[in-house]
Parts: sequence; C-alpha cells; structure tokens
Amino acid sequence: MGIMKRKKKTMKNEIIYCLAALAMIGCADDAGVNAFDESAGAVRFSADAPSTRVAYEQTETSYRVEWVKNDRIGIFGLCAGESIGANISYTALESAAASDFAASAYSRRIRWADDASSHDFYAYYPYAEDAGSDPTAVSVSIPAVQEQSDLSSAHLAAYDILYASATDLVKGDNSIDLPFRHLGAVIEVRLTTNLRAKLEALIFRCVSNPAAAVSVENAALDLTTGKLDLTKAVTSPEVRLTAPLNTSDSEPVSLYLAVNPGHAGERFEVVAVINGKEYAVTAKTAPAGGIPAGSTAVVEGSATIGIEDALPIVDLSAAGTANTYYVGAADTFYRFRADVKGNGRALDCGTLSYGQEDLRIEPKGALVLWYNCVQQTSQKWVRRSPLLIESVNVKDDGYIYFDTPAEFVNGNAVIIALDKALTYDEVEVDADRRITNAEVLWSWNIVASEGYDPDAPENCIVKGGYTIMDRDLGAVLGYSDVYKGSWAATNHFEMASVSGNFYQWGRKDPFPGLPDYESLLADGHSGLWFAPTYTPIPALDLGTFGYSQYDREADNQLFGNTNDTASSPYAGTTNGDFAAVSVANPHLWLRKLGNWNSDMSFWGNPTAGTERKTIYDPCPPGWKVWSKNAWLAMTDDQSAEFVTADRGAILDGKWYFPFAGERNSYAKVQGYLGPCNARIPARYVVSDANYGNYSCHVSISSEFNYVPGSTEMTYAIDNKNTDNGARIRCIRDAE
Repeated sequence: MGIMKRKKKTMKNEIIYCLAALAMIGCADDAGVNAFDESAGAVRFSADAPSTRVAYEQTETSYRVEWVKNDRIGIFGLCAGESIGANISYTALESAAASDFAASAYSRRIRWADDASSHDFYAYYPYAEDAGSDPTAVSVSIPAVQEQSDLSSAHLAAYDILYASATDLVKGDNSIDLPFRHLGAVIEVRLTTNLRAKLEALIFRCVSNPAAAVSVENAALDLTTGKLDLTKAVTSPEVRLTAPLNTSDSEPVSLYLAVNPGHAGERFEVVAVINGKEYAVTAKTAPAGGIPAGSTAVVEGSATIGIEDALPIVDLSAAGTANTYYVGAADTFYRFRADVKGNGRALDCGTLSYGQEDLRIEPKGALVLWYNCVQQTSQKWVRRSPLLIESVNVKDDGYIYFDTPAEFVNGNAVIIALDKALTYDEVEVDADRRITNAEVLWSWNIVASEGYDPDAPENCIVKGGYTIMDRDLGAVLGYSDVYKGSWAATNHFEMASVSGNFYQWGRKDPFPGLPDYESLLADGHSGLWFAPTYTPIPALDLGTFGYSQYDREADNQLFGNTNDTASSPYAGTTNGDFAAVSVANPHLWLRKLGNWNSDMSFWGNPTAGTERKTIYDPCPPGWKVWSKNAWLAMTDDQSAEFVTADRGAILDGKWYFPFAGERNSYAKVQGYLGPCNARIPARYVVSDANYGNYSCHVSISSEFNYVPGSTEMTYAIDNKNTDNGARIRCIRDAE
C-alpha cells in the first residue's frame, strides 16, 4: 500500500491515500496480468476501496482509499465447504477507487466448481504468501513498531488490513464484488512543539490497562466473521511510530499510526521522543464504544521541549541586519530580525536622514512574495521554492523564521513583512497590482546557494584596497559550477543562474535575472523579461506567459513579458514618495521615462568616495553596493586585462563577469549575449550618481563579433535613467 501525499487542508480537510503493492515476489508464472480471465469457469472479481471516516473532532473529514495498479489481494474460494482456491493472489488492473482484479498467476486462477452450487469467497489485503490456507485463521499483524519517513500518510498502507466476504453466490457472468472493510483504526496526531526539534518517534500508549492489545502481531483473522483471535498473538499496549521528521512551532506535523480498535473507556497518552527523551503531548480517553474500526481519531497536542533538545536555529542577522541574506544548507531552520529596516543604523547622508525610531517596524504577518530556481530546460520550466513556503512566519520576538527543504534548491526568494496577519489567499490587489488590504512594511531577499559563503576568503576579490564579492548579487551558481569546457557542452539555461538579479538604482529589492543564455538576445528564446519566477499569492499570479515562436511557457508568473505586466508607472517627484512606493511595492519595476527624484543619497553617496551603507542598500550583512571608485580599483583604472570567455569576461584568470546587459522599462533588454555585430556588456549599477540624479552604470564590453579569449575590451562609465536596471557587485563594508 502507498499513499498519496497529504493535500493542503481545505474546509473538509479531505485526504486521499492509495493502496499500493507491497511486494511483487511470485507475482506471475505466466504471461502476466493484463485483463480479466475470460476462459470458461473462471471467477471474476472487482472491489471498491473503502473510505475511512475520521472520528471525534473532525467528523466531516474522510480518507478516500484508492487502489494502485498491481496491488495484490489474497482470495479464498469455497463450494459446499470445500476449497476451490486458498490464498490465491489477485492483482488490481488499474489505479482507481474501484478496480477489477485478475489472477496474478494464470495457472492458479479460481474457477467455479459448477453452475448450480452455492459458493463463498473471502479476501484480504495486503497479500502475504505465508497467510495460510484457512480463511478463518489468516495471519495478520498491526505491528508495535511502525515507520513514517515523510509528511505523507503513505506508510499506512503497510499496516491497513482490509477484509471482505461475498457469500452464497452461484455462477454468473458478472464479476464478484468484494466489499472491503478496515480491520484496524488510524490515530492521526497533529503535533506542534514550542521549539523546532528532530522527532525520533511518537508513542501512542494505553496507560490504564497494561494488557491492552493496541498492537497485535501474528493474530488470526477470521475472514468469515471479521473477528480477530489473539490467542497466539504477541500484543502490546502501545504503538511506537519511528518518524525522523522535524517538528514545527507554527504548523502542526501530522503523524499517522495504525492501531487495533476497541479499548472502550481506556486512557491513552501520546508521547514524543526527542533526543532520547519522552515529552508528553496529550492524553485522551477512548469513547464508550471504543475506537471504531475503519475510522481515524484526530488528536491535537503540543510538546514543550527543553532548549538543549531543540534543533539549532541559524540566525542570519547575528552579525548585523540587512536586506539580503545568503543560505547554503538543506533541511535547516533559519531566522532573521524583522523588526528593523535594512542595516538598522541611523544615518544623515545628503538629503537622506532617519533616526532609530524611523527604523522600527512591527510586522504581524510574513509571506513569500516570489521565488525562482535554477532551470535546466524550458520544457517545462521547473517550479521549486528554495525555502518551504508554509514554514515562513513571524513571531512575537520580532524574527521571521523559515525552513529550507530536505533537498536543497538553489534559487532566490523574497519575503515580505505585513502589518496584518494575512494568508496567501487573503491578499488583495488593485488594477496596478499594488496590495490594498495590508501594508508591506519591509522585504528581504533570500539567496539560496548551496555551500556558498560570500564571506569566505576564496570567494573574495581583493584589489586596490577593496574586497569585492566574486559573484553578482543574487547569483546562485558559480561559473566553475556550470561551465563544461565549451559553450556547446554547457547548459545555457543553467548558465543563466551565474548571472545575478537586476536592480533599479536606489532600490533595495531584487528583480530576477536572465531566463536563459539559449539565444543571442536575452529575451529572444523565451520572451520573458526575467527568469521564470513564481508567486504563491493568487491575487498576484499572472498565470501563464509564453512566446509562441518557440512554444515556451511559464505558468504562475509574478512578472509578465510585456511592458504593462512586468512594470508599473511611477509618477513620484520626491525622495519620500520614491521610498514609500519602493518599499510598499517590491514586486513592481517602477517605470518612469527619465529619472525619479531619489538623488544620489539612497545608496549612501552624497559625494563621490564616501560609500556609506543605507537602509536601502541591497547587499548582505558586512557588505554594501560597490562604487565607481571600487570599480576603477578593480579594473586598475580601466586598464586591467580582462579576457573574454563564453558569455562573459574573466579577470586575473579567475573571476567571472557575465555578459548580461541591462533592463529598461521600455526597450526591455539592452545588450546582446552573442556575436551579432554588437558590443556585449557586463553592465553594473554602482552607488555613485553620475550627473545630478542620474544613476551611474559601469560596464565591460567585448569587441564586435565577440571573440572568446580576446583582450580587446571596452570599459565605460555611463549616466543612465534611474528606471534602468543592471546587476550589482558588493564590496566589504568597513563602517
């Protein structure tokens, strides 16, 4: 038996699980199982899988049990008390709630004894070769030790014993319907803990009667009556569920145990085993009628565990707060301070001024705004989140907490803090896609790059008195991780993740990087402005966007592929207006022909060379946006010898700078990625403002027609409209 993963809870909280074949030993000795046996005299069988009702608290909830193709049941046939088949394996022909069954081995199919006599048929699930030949004493077990390996209820299939009988039947043309019923019951424990912990096991134990047969092994089941004979069985008053799962202090973790029903009026306790210690979860008394077979008892409880037994929490803000944090480990619990803006330091910088009171925020809710991941192909774009969406929550201590998946996902995510505790479904937006029923207080970029530490010395470029990050901000893969020795051997979709996110000058929030390097133009292959980027907020979900010329599609997109869907008009004229709009709408590319009036102070450079970090700086703790001076130092005042590599330039034979162009609200992508009689830019935005309130961009371009290995490079420092966007490198913050 196997079980489908649990669905997200709905009003009725309905769960489906599917029976699945446990073992296929001795499955067939002939041509295999394909259809009903139509030979004369062969008995045909069908069966509906039984539903499991949830008892007690959630009476409307049910488990709908479904067969899986190749499931095996055991069937006994009798005519006038004489066996016509004992423990014969029959196999499900389809995956469905109802299925036809055919003999697993053609030579062992059950036949009618004659046309007129009364026949009786008995069946059980799951099939076991050693179940015996007596339908009144089939050996079954609901073991004392069970195992749940993930958050689904799939393991229940191994312990959910079904039995059925169809009696007093005479030969006919129709198949025999086997009305299966459950022998046992299910206990669903919805467990929370005050601290996140590694659960070793969960115990469901009868404390009022040490002789209670909560679990039974090698009991004899009479298929003719459904009675269980425990005379020779080994029994236990408890079931221990081995479950090496992480608990949560916000979302209940559901754990499922199969138990022998009954035990009217008995007292039970639920115990969580963590770090070798037993922690009480809850205690319950079975109802007067006992725990009914074929039902599920829902038990909710919480364990208060000691700090010494909790899993460690990685505090991303321990060394200082920032607007971007890097995570590098799977199955890890992270947190960061969400009660303060940016780096949390008061500042007077040109026209930008704020004190400690201005920096405080009090979030009531936290949601994932968008996420993306590394792609291998556009058929079809992969949708995987680098953090567990349901794990994101803000607590009274002012921190936002989240988990990374058990299997690491390289990618980017943006988390927003709200002044209200809203679910994803409750968020409302207006025609301009601005959130209307809550205020976005702040937002943070989580860059998930497995094993990568931007602070490690080997990941730093040290030159001219500056320490420069070796990757674009938001890049989740390194050049050496992806490049396979030649451009032809390199995956051009994966290669896009070597390029970082795009940033509009003066803003702290990222916009996704390139969708691919498959074509010469950055958007030529997919037609997307940005890498496929998903949102769990239905009101912001733009649906599916494609580019018909290449038959590419990306669904559930936050950013579209047109001017109107990928950006939003901005008409502000003051610093305050620009800051408010930017903070409240981290998902909107602000579109304004010309410049917004943010002046040069938003990234901390009221005069050239000061390079101060502000609350709007997008770099992680200990880093800040690089300046024109840092750029000049890295390029030896624009005389360093870069060498062109595939889709990029390499400095000092080691450091890679992708040719990724820039973003523009009207022209979309500016710059080519391949040889098309154009200069290919590795373009960056820096903290300096070039002229007045224009943004300052720096770039390296290859020669025309792009010749790999060439040292013929062009360096440039340009003034650009502030609604243009490019990538960022960070430098060490010495403040």
